[in-house]
Amino acid sequence: MRMLFTALLSLPLLAGGGGTVAFRQTTFLAEVAATEQEKAKGMMYRQSLAKDRCMFFVYGEDGYHSIWMKNCLIALDVAWIDAEGRVVETAQQVPPCSPMRGDDCPTYGGKVPSRYFIEFQSGTVKRLGLKKGERLGWDLTLDDGRVLQGGLPMPKARKR
Repeated sequence: MRMLFTALLSLPLLAGGGGTVAFRQTTFLAEVAATEQEKAKGMMYRQSLAKDRCMFFVYGEDGYHSIWMKNCLIALDVAWIDAEGRVVETAQQVPPCSPMRGDDCPTYGGKVPSRYFIEFQSGTVKRLGLKKGERLGWDLTLDDGRVLQGGLPMPKARKR
């Protein structure tokens, strides 16, 4: 039974919908956390996040959206963005919070009103040189079929 549980934890836990997020010429495959349940689960129990992947958290209105790393096993970089895709806040190398701590995990960010936030592999903000005031773009499809596009226009796919 324990082996089955361990195997399940290593599988990708897909959130509600997906699409792409882009910054300059770098494109990420995005999972979408739109419902309260999806947002609460976030990146919990993941053992890795590929450098070309991210999780996009959707809120219906601007607010102070901090993150809580409860049951997260990996460090993350986070960018909070406004409705136009402008970065309003970042946090780098946000450390994981062991399940052994229970509910005693710190929160990060959410000091500036934002509409969305995006979680990336730790080191992404520095690697891309992503800074406050810069803009990202996104093209997402939610579970219910709604399309959410915003920010900068998405880069055109490169021909191979």
